[in-house]
Amino acid sequence: MRKKRSRKKKLGVISNLVLLANLIAILALFGSYGASKIDPQTFWPLALLGLGYLPILVVNLCFMAYWLLRRPRYIVLSLAAILLGIPSLKKHFGLGIQSSDIPQKKETDLRVMSYNVHLFESIERGNKEGIHQGVLDIVNQVDPDILCMQEFYSHFKGDNAFINTMRKTGNFEDFYFAPAFQNKEQGYGQAIYSKFPIVASGSVSQHDFGINRIVYADLKREQDTIRVYNVHLRSFTLESEDKEFIQNLSSHISQKEYETRRLGRKLMQAFKHRSQQAQSFKEHIESSPYPVLVLGDFNDTPMSYSVNAVSKNLLNAFQEKGKGWGVTHFDMVPILQIDYILADPVFSVDNFQIIHKKLSDHYPIWADLSGH
Repeated sequence: MRKKRSRKKKLGVISNLVLLANLIAILALFGSYGASKIDPQTFWPLALLGLGYLPILVVNLCFMAYWLLRRPRYIVLSLAAILLGIPSLKKHFGLGIQSSDIPQKKETDLRVMSYNVHLFESIERGNKEGIHQGVLDIVNQVDPDILCMQEFYSHFKGDNAFINTMRKTGNFEDFYFAPAFQNKEQGYGQAIYSKFPIVASGSVSQHDFGINRIVYADLKREQDTIRVYNVHLRSFTLESEDKEFIQNLSSHISQKEYETRRLGRKLMQAFKHRSQQAQSFKEHIESSPYPVLVLGDFNDTPMSYSVNAVSKNLLNAFQEKGKGWGVTHFDMVPILQIDYILADPVFSVDNFQIIHKKLSDHYPIWADLSGH
């Protein structure tokens, strides 16, 4: 009796097109993995794929769902690509349940906090006085030993001198304010508040860009000295029309072409300049005579070249103790982690938390460190 040969049913036209799109999505996913390794000054489009890691990941999951219903064996394509990128996924997602409670600080721990306060202006353009009080309430609740603030704005005299109000409210012994702009009445820039004496301070001036700067303060903690960097790397400098274009893609074709080119130029320049800034910053870290803490707004994701260049050989507090998807910036595209706390390996990370209070366009983050 002649055995019948089993024939595998060929893919139809639709499924073949889906397969092609799936392969493109897989290549895009691998490209996003490469964003952390390839300098944007060499090939900047990979940085764009790194920025789009989460949407690309979701697209690959959707392809897996499609093949589950149509041809289950094709699931292995995207599944293999995702599994190979588990280290990248761990940079974005921490295991565990995010608690809204702030535990009591141990006496031996060092509690540090970073917050881009957006000039104390709500993204809804709310009452600045209310934003001030909201930020003070958070600082009181967390009670950090070291507080780094980006886009900090204050008057210098009278009741509006918030720079002094923050010091008194947080019970800080010392502070360092590094203005990107100031006059006799007011200024804005970066602030480092400390419950320990500041014995020296300065900035990493290479490749700074307006308010996007790196400053530091050396703190005397008992017999030890710690160097704290307050970081605000180069932003994309997106204006309202750029944000509107990203959020609303239903504009006319001719307008899309113009807006796309302008947005592309801004992204390219920011990726390249941020790379330069990160490289000079890393050299400064390596020349530090003291253990370092790096806090601030990197304006880039865990997949980026700049974040990975700076964080090399440092502990990433979110990756050590973070929980859930690490979103720290919720304006426009609420999926991005761009704020970080990095620590010298002489420390251990005991706690890390993102506080989901929408006062600025960033969430504040804090960590408990021990071991030094």
